Amino acid sequence: MNSFSPLAGVKVVDLGQAVAMPFCTMLLADMGADVIKIEPPGGEHFRYAQDGAILMALNRNKRGIALDLRKKEGQEIVLKMVRKADAFAESFAPGTADRLGVGYDKVSQVNPRIIYCSISGFGQTGPYHQRPSYDVIAQAMSGIMMATGEPGRPPVRQAISIIDKAAGLYAALSIALSLLEQEKTGKGQRIDISLLDTAISAAGYYLTHYSFSGKVPSRMGSAHVAWTPYQVFDTKDTPIFIGVSTDRFWKNFCQALNLDDLGSDPCYSTNDKRLEHRDELVSKISKVCKRYDSAELESKLVEAGVPCGRLLTIAEVSEDPQVQFRQIIEESDYPGVGKVKVVRTPIIVSGELPKTKMQAPQLGEHTSEVLRELGYSAKEIHQFIDRGVAFQYSPQAKANCSKDG
Repeated sequence: MNSFSPLAGVKVVDLGQAVAMPFCTMLLADMGADVIKIEPPGGEHFRYAQDGAILMALNRNKRGIALDLRKKEGQEIVLKMVRKADAFAESFAPGTADRLGVGYDKVSQVNPRIIYCSISGFGQTGPYHQRPSYDVIAQAMSGIMMATGEPGRPPVRQAISIIDKAAGLYAALSIALSLLEQEKTGKGQRIDISLLDTAISAAGYYLTHYSFSGKVPSRMGSAHVAWTPYQVFDTKDTPIFIGVSTDRFWKNFCQALNLDDLGSDPCYSTNDKRLEHRDELVSKISKVCKRYDSAELESKLVEAGVPCGRLLTIAEVSEDPQVQFRQIIEESDYPGVGKVKVVRTPIIVSGELPKTKMQAPQLGEHTSEVLRELGYSAKEIHQFIDRGVAFQYSPQAKANCSKDG
């Protein structure tokens, strides 16, 4: 087991769903916290998305139970868990947790020390706070999507849930810092993380630039408004990104490819001049890059110290020697699926990555175990299961369980 487990002994009650909050609580679990993921008997609504890949990728090192919070007994079980918990995490639309009997007022009444963290689309306050949302909506409403895509083409979304992940990081940091404060003062906290706030934070320097320049960022594909050549270029085979962001990199780039004519041209001697002549310069470099295959071009530029990288497909990433050396991707057998690769949390402390102690739980895999820890008898647990208050995983139950709940 990884010796770096700073959150060992911390108990987290997790009602997170989708991406943002499960990512947050997985980070806490990777750092040693005992995270208990609570799902409805049919599973949270992202459990089956992408053939279960989202669930498997974002819920390792957690124990999982299934409870029907529409029933009073289910709510009472959660509140009993809260009494011994340090943190409570949820990602419902505002008001939903209250209707389910596990809102902040109720939970903090049961445990005044609790750190109660919510992630939602627009936050717990404001005119939009009850609107449902997703990562892509935050991209749309923050200015990110309008600035993403090719010139003259429609806006596009980021392919990955980058805002969800960033919100999860903010939430995990907030919980960790609140745990430090809790240790000092004994007080709980109410944490409110918004996807829209997070997306605006991500776009922050563009907003700052607009505030004094009046310039709205335009869609530039893989290029950047501040530097050139700083974008993807085609080669004989695979595209490559080249990042010439300084005059030194420009000099090295020209020397590496024997481009004496470009290197000595006063039109391109500084970044400002290169930006002034961007279109003609990019056209010339595009022709140069097409003379090489991507591996040869990358090798020459790496040797010259120019930032660059070939564009890889997801299928190719795990075969990259740097990725393999860092051991950031691990493979294991997942029940009912077979060999599965997941990405480990990219935090290396004292030479170690966080260890995977448990795979993402099957629906209700640890229900009976957790209920026993809460003091319920075997008879009471069976009654909960029989009445549909709780659900306990078994291979037979999984086969019969409806994906729609």
